[in-house]
Amino acid sequence: MNKSKALKISLSIMLLILLIAAVGFEKYNTMKNPQQAFYKELHQQEMDAIDKETIPKRNIINVLLLGVDSTEEREAKGSGYRSDAIMVVSMDLDTKQVKVLSIPRDSYTEVPGNDNKDKINHAMAFGGGPRGKGNEYAVEAVEGLLGIPIHHYVTMDLDAVKDVVDIIGGITIDVERSMGSGGRQLKKGKQKLDGQQALIYLSNRNASTGDFARIEQQQKFMLTLFQQTKEKGRFSDILPIYFKVQNKIFTNLNIEQIGALALFLKDVESQNIEIFTLKGKNMIIDGIYYLDIDRDYMEEILKEIFYRR
Repeated sequence: MNKSKALKISLSIMLLILLIAAVGFEKYNTMKNPQQAFYKELHQQEMDAIDKETIPKRNIINVLLLGVDSTEEREAKGSGYRSDAIMVVSMDLDTKQVKVLSIPRDSYTEVPGNDNKDKINHAMAFGGGPRGKGNEYAVEAVEGLLGIPIHHYVTMDLDAVKDVVDIIGGITIDVERSMGSGGRQLKKGKQKLDGQQALIYLSNRNASTGDFARIEQQQKFMLTLFQQTKEKGRFSDILPIYFKVQNKIFTNLNIEQIGALALFLKDVESQNIEIFTLKGKNMIIDGIYYLDIDRDYMEEILKEIFYRR
């Protein structure tokens, strides 16, 4: 090989390295600036606020978190998944405040794919699960109930949660009561849970308050996971962990946005996270249990979370 050809090859390799580095650097710059990563959503937010009596807060990103469970029977019937956890996470990119709103899965509301009102967690199934239109149906149902925009969704199969807990080496949590599933038991008290034990904790509702007990456990788990991730300085691991379990996660966030949220959460303090839960009255229609949401209470929460005072 002559010197001229070798030089051309060397220059080509250098240019390729520089190009890859430039693309990576550009993405990292976007990640460091969440306002840039979510420019379209924030711009639309400002446009939507024009001529409205109730003005939404600026630079707020709303992400719908869905925890879903699948079984072979559900897949065989084509009914997809049911959403066992439904949370709207509202992040203020300016103040670094995070507000989480849990929606009970039995909430009675308009659901896409059904001419009548139904349980909100049925939206995922009516859409054919996350591989079909389930995510979009769930977003539409939540937007219809709350009257706010949902900018993005993240749907996690319970197996993904199990894998994440195992990857990070477990999670230490104070279990409120003895609980079990599939022959495995959790004792009451503070303990370190592996992935399978975490699923028992997240799924159990064997308490007097039923699904509300499970919602409180899901909220506690999420906050504890946040705190322990922050203490260990592992927010930089979010992208590598995501790549390991991405086949069990469904989201319309792109890589830059996932990275931007990871860097954003790194700077959020635990005391700046507030958690809310919708409430309502029990009701039975044709022998089926539903939760009739307290609209006045919901409006107060929405004003607190999403609108300028």
